[in-house]
Amino acid sequence: MGLRSHLTGHAILLSAVVSSLALLPTAASAQRYKDVKASSPLTLEGQGSFFVGGNTHEVPAPYAYSLPGNVMINQMYVEFMKPAKKGGRYPIIFVHGCCLSSKTWETTPDGRMGWNEYFVRKGFDTYMADQVGRARSGFNGLKYEIVRHGDAPASSQPEIRLATDAFAWNTFRFGNFATKTPWSDERFPMKTVGVGHGSTLDFYKQVIPDLYATLDTSPPGCVGGGCYTPLAAAFHDTSLAMSNLANDLGGAILVGHSQSSTFPTRAALQAGSKNVKAIIQLETGCFDNLTASDIAKLKKIPILIIEGDHYVQADGVTPQVKPPAACVTQRNQINAAGGNMTYIHLPAIGIKGNSHMFMQDNNNLQIADLIIKWIDKNVKKGRNDDDHGHGHDDDHGNGHGHGHDNGHGHGHH
Repeated sequence: MGLRSHLTGHAILLSAVVSSLALLPTAASAQRYKDVKASSPLTLEGQGSFFVGGNTHEVPAPYAYSLPGNVMINQMYVEFMKPAKKGGRYPIIFVHGCCLSSKTWETTPDGRMGWNEYFVRKGFDTYMADQVGRARSGFNGLKYEIVRHGDAPASSQPEIRLATDAFAWNTFRFGNFATKTPWSDERFPMKTVGVGHGSTLDFYKQVIPDLYATLDTSPPGCVGGGCYTPLAAAFHDTSLAMSNLANDLGGAILVGHSQSSTFPTRAALQAGSKNVKAIIQLETGCFDNLTASDIAKLKKIPILIIEGDHYVQADGVTPQVKPPAACVTQRNQINAAGGNMTYIHLPAIGIKGNSHMFMQDNNNLQIADLIIKWIDKNVKKGRNDDDHGHGHDDDHGNGHGHGHDNGHGHGHH
């Protein structure tokens, strides 16, 4: 699949003041454009957007709007910025988690600089993708129209996952939703989820319907769903698109969060994958069922897993077992084979209070710097730069952490 993009022909001077989304309770003041924190001008070599992949899909009467014909499905929308001042590193591709979009990486709910802009300022060509079937990537609506017209039972209609405020508090580990009590050291900007004087509900505007259930679970031409391992029941479309994008870019660092935390590994294991230069998986994404062939591929790619704080069991108090068993298994397998896998639990290295959404927490840039430091130590530089080389990261490779991965490569919700 070719990468088609629009690049500006000259450097762009972008004043980094970006408006953010705002949803407010009735009695609270609105978050406005002027509430977004200003930062210094940002000089870009280019910026734009494009799609990766996609295929035509026939929509016959009476399901089509106005006239029958074909539509496009399974494409992945990507937005990018390329700084004028390079850091000599491979491009970085960010993919969001459940019930969210690439807004995850942009301006935080309380108006601070997000990772998209920060990584650009640090010299990375930065690419943000909306999962296939989500947000600007679109989704396959034919499945719903068939049911609406009575030509298929309601039970066949794919789930639309609607994540509530209660879901967010629980899954994103903000604290006790019933009492609206955050963890005492919670780093998420809780004023944006209704806590405290003058609070808003700004964060919830990022939470959108999740239509992953509209996706097929095996690649085109696959019979029986088991065409490659350990990818059975994978959201293969996004992983395949990430792999193809890395190939098109001539090499890229892949970052997946939560529901997408396994996607960088899945992308690296695609049959045609050859340019995944590093795997960074946030909030788990480990496998305990890798094959010998999988390990042989993954040992050539530096892997970083990071988890935040406050992982507790169902009672809301008892810490989960740490580190996650699947991460221990995979780390042992990869490193014993001569690979380079690092697992970091933030509290174990003295960084406490981080939520599931640490790219938006009040120390989000500290976590970004931690990732950049790992990249500089472990990931080869771009083709036109000096080689930093691969090597085991001994600083945190044996850190302890909470985990909830079920051991078969499924990320968070």
